[in-house]
Amino acid sequence: MKRFLSLPPVSFLLEAADLYGQAGVARSAAALSYFLVLTLFPLLVCVNYFIGLFHLDLEVMLRSLDQVVPPGVLAVLEDYLGYVSGSQSDALLMASLITILISASAGLRTLLATLDEIHRAEEVPVLRRVLVSVALSALFLVTVYLSVVVIFTGEWFFWWLRQALPPRLAELIGPLSSLWQWMRYLLLFCFVLLLILIVYRAGTPRGAVRRPVMALSSLGAALAIVAASVLFSWFIGMSSRYALVYGSLASLIILLAWLYLCGNILLLGAVAGRVLEDRLRSR
Repeated sequence: MKRFLSLPPVSFLLEAADLYGQAGVARSAAALSYFLVLTLFPLLVCVNYFIGLFHLDLEVMLRSLDQVVPPGVLAVLEDYLGYVSGSQSDALLMASLITILISASAGLRTLLATLDEIHRAEEVPVLRRVLVSVALSALFLVTVYLSVVVIFTGEWFFWWLRQALPPRLAELIGPLSSLWQWMRYLLLFCFVLLLILIVYRAGTPRGAVRRPVMALSSLGAALAIVAASVLFSWFIGMSSRYALVYGSLASLIILLAWLYLCGNILLLGAVAGRVLEDRLRSR
């Protein structure tokens, strides 16, 4: 038994599980999912504003996400976006932006405090932590905006090219348009990866984790979030009786479970990076 526990993969998992419990990752993931729910609905108001600003189609965006986002979550997004689609108030947009900065920064402070526990870092001054969390919240908004632009690029950009280019060149746009339908998912993944890398860097003391280890843990977390979201979406799609248990709250429960899963994976990436760094230094 000792020989089995001393195997590198097994001992790595045991160390990661021990650090997972010591840092309170499960508790922090639950708090993060709560703040993300508070952030989601004002964020949808901003997304609706962008959609109306560019005269885009809401159904196109939702169809682009149906392979990753669980059906229950899509139902919540569609109902709420349909509810706010008739409003393009600048005052509502400003109120939503302020709400996002407050709730998202609170969630990010929870995330950064957990990263401090994982890396055994000293306490950061409160003002500095608040400023970092607000800056990361603004970066999150920029990422969402760029994601919306990427999702809708194939709908209007290639149409504009067909109208602007000569007929012979316009015939080549068709294959490029089909390729872009898949390439934009890769670009969205790069946005998620970059955001995770920036969060890890902001929450890791200088010199605590080497850059290759941080990049590897960020890549693993991003891939795991995408894979877990696809599997979770498939599982929810296969199950048709969850509404019997939760009733009208089923979609909200699915949303919370999905956000909790993603929060756990995000913090597990940092845990894996910490354990890997300790092993490399011990050698």
